[in-house]
Amino acid sequence: MKKFLSILLCAVMLAVPLALTAQAETIWPGQTFETAKKPGWVHPLPMRAQYFYRSMVSGGFWTDSFLIMHEGKIVYESYKPGQNAEKPHAMNSVTKSVVSALVGIAIKDGYIGSVQDKVMDYYPEAVIAPGQESKRNMTIEHLLTMTAGLPGDVMENCFTCLDAEDAGLAAFETPQVSAPGEQFIYSSGASMQCLVGIVERATGKNLFAYAQEKLFGPLGMTSVAWLAAADGSSTGGFGISMTSRDMLRFGYLYLNDGMWDGQRILPEGWVEQSKPKEAENKAYGYLFWGSKIDKKLGASYAARGMYGQVICVYPEKDLVVVRTGSGFLGRREPDVVRKYMGE
Repeated sequence: MKKFLSILLCAVMLAVPLALTAQAETIWPGQTFETAKKPGWVHPLPMRAQYFYRSMVSGGFWTDSFLIMHEGKIVYESYKPGQNAEKPHAMNSVTKSVVSALVGIAIKDGYIGSVQDKVMDYYPEAVIAPGQESKRNMTIEHLLTMTAGLPGDVMENCFTCLDAEDAGLAAFETPQVSAPGEQFIYSSGASMQCLVGIVERATGKNLFAYAQEKLFGPLGMTSVAWLAAADGSSTGGFGISMTSRDMLRFGYLYLNDGMWDGQRILPEGWVEQSKPKEAENKAYGYLFWGSKIDKKLGASYAARGMYGQVICVYPEKDLVVVRTGSGFLGRREPDVVRKYMGE
């Protein structure tokens, strides 16, 4: 009897680690996604309502899609008429978060030294205008955190660099409105195009081509399209479109600390470094927003775009939420942006 119990105990002890391993195994989306029944604590309709009201800040009055992924499986997926899982959607400023990821990848690949690199080192031919000497202290981290001092979206010269012969150089030479590090200025044109130029100069590749090789390809994101500025460089502050399911893939990469099916895509520690230091909606990290949507789901952060485009990551709940939206017709963007968006 004692021998039997000893054998039984050994079997149980061996089985428990195997069971835990199986339970903890990460599911990676292939060409298709697995689906599962949503957990009881996931309440899609109240969550949709919260995202709807939050999106109204950026003019997002209609919900075009809403998806919830838990533990690598889709547990909720909804589209309005005219939208579906195969139809790409404009991401607007979610593009910025993709650029942030590509900066991290370029650092991992050794093309960029670190976020503390001086921007001037990547534009040695730049002309520093009188009174703009503090621009020499501008770092890549200033660009990632929107504290570079370059003009913001509501300022007339923020987007003119997109029509230049060298958009990145023109962006860096755009007159500052403050010294680097002094204030947060949300800049979809000058700051972002400067950052795009850095990665393209460092890698010697168009940013979209680099993304297809290092990010979109490994994650199976096959739906992505990306607008280009006049010089052929990728637009940095807007311009990407992709399906809602490919948005999930991008969020899932961040949920898993930059790993994808055993391959490290983002450098170790980059995800943590990129997160806003606070969860408040106005908190900002490396082109990611704090996202205080639902306290019950724990701390979260999000890639956000105008009209309510959202990829929100909830690390404590192993959850990724995607929302796409649209607004009323008639809202006017700067003329140069409208041109590149095809309006």
